Amino acid sequence: MTLKTYKKIRLGVVVITALIFSQSLVLRNFFIPIMVLGLSSLLLLYFRKKVTGVIADERDYQVGGRAALLAIQATSWIGVIVMFVLYSLGAANPLYQAIAMTLAFSVCALMLIYSALFKYYSKHNFKDGK
Repeated sequence: MTLKTYKKIRLGVVVITALIFSQSLVLRNFFIPIMVLGLSSLLLLYFRKKVTGVIADERDYQVGGRAALLAIQATSWIGVIVMFVLYSLGAANPLYQAIAMTLAFSVCALMLIYSALFKYYSKHNFKDGK
C-alpha cells in the first residue's frame, strides 16, 4: 500500500469514526464511542503496518518529542496556575476547591505518566516495536 492510499483510508476512518462518535453522544450512548475509538485505532494500526513507503523519519520523531514535551510543560504550568486561582476562590464557592484539587491531581497524573513513558522509551528503542 502506498502512503497516499494510507492517507485516504485514514481520512475515511476518521470521518466515519467522527460521525458514529457524535451520533452516539447525541443519543446519549457512551459505550459505542469507546468501542468505535478502540476499533478505529486498531484498524489504523493495521493499515499503517501495510504501508511500504516511509511514513516518518528520525526528524519527525525528534520534532514530535519536543512538541510533546513543550505541550506537557505548558499544560502543567497553566493547570497549576488555574488550580491556585480556583483554590483561592474556594471561600466564595466550595465547588471551586473540588475543581482545583481535581485539576491538581490531573496534572500530577499527567506528569507521572509522562515520566514513566520517558523512562520506558529511554531504555527501549521506539522504532524497534518491542
